[in-house]
Amino acid sequence: MELHYAKLWFSFTLRYDLADPYAFYATRAEFESAFRSALSCKRGDCTGCRRGVCAFPEIFGQQIADDPEAVRRHQKPPLPFIFDFPVLPPPPNRGRLCELALTLVGNSMQHLPAYLAAVRVLVENKGGALTGVTAQSPGGERAAYAGEGSFPLPLLGSLDPSMTGPLPIETVAIRLLTPLKLVQEGRLLKNFTFANFARTLMRRVSSLAYHYEGAEPGLDYRWLSSHSESVRTVGSDCRFVSWNGRPAGILGSARFAGDLEPFHLLLQLGAATHLGKGASFGFGCYRVEG
Repeated sequence: MELHYAKLWFSFTLRYDLADPYAFYATRAEFESAFRSALSCKRGDCTGCRRGVCAFPEIFGQQIADDPEAVRRHQKPPLPFIFDFPVLPPPPNRGRLCELALTLVGNSMQHLPAYLAAVRVLVENKGGALTGVTAQSPGGERAAYAGEGSFPLPLLGSLDPSMTGPLPIETVAIRLLTPLKLVQEGRLLKNFTFANFARTLMRRVSSLAYHYEGAEPGLDYRWLSSHSESVRTVGSDCRFVSWNGRPAGILGSARFAGDLEPFHLLLQLGAATHLGKGASFGFGCYRVEG
């Protein structure tokens, strides 16, 4: 299974002191508004719009598939982009250089100019001044990106050598870099098993591939789901954290043991696409370690 994506890095300086270190992690409504501004749209919603072809509903509409079997497997499509946001340094932080990243999945890349303009608006609305944009190439190198007309946006994927590379077959660690929000029966989990993690990961990666690559991943969901139950947790320092007094999710590192080879590709793709509730807006970022 392959999933193609592109990753852009935006550097910016803070124009004034910001007290909230997590200011960028609650930006869905702001980014939607910024995206409308990038499209010169003054509407608050798309109801009754006669504009015709428009990027906004294509990206934010999350339209359910017409195929009932696809709906059963993939349910509601996730958003086709993923932010990596910074945790801002404590004040005084005016003038500090910060960086955020935006990953675009599959056919979402065709709307690159709108994304570039929307991120600029978002950064400015948050009190930042954009100083540069770089595009990540396979292998992890970056080059300054001037937007459409400069050079083709590099395509990344699960075979990118900057990923974790070959993983051990019998043990692996997952380090959560931002809070992971796994929901079960309407509640946030305070801890997780490998089965919790793997099943959520299968749903997310397969849904992204189906809706934005137009490809049905060749996964045996039932077998993988059952097999994930045999993978054991052999060590964990994970804990549930709150940000600004509100539940944020699980942070820390967990080591798992068992037959992990069938999950290697999923784990690597998930590291690029994040996982769990709020994945598109910075949450659920993790790294796979041997």
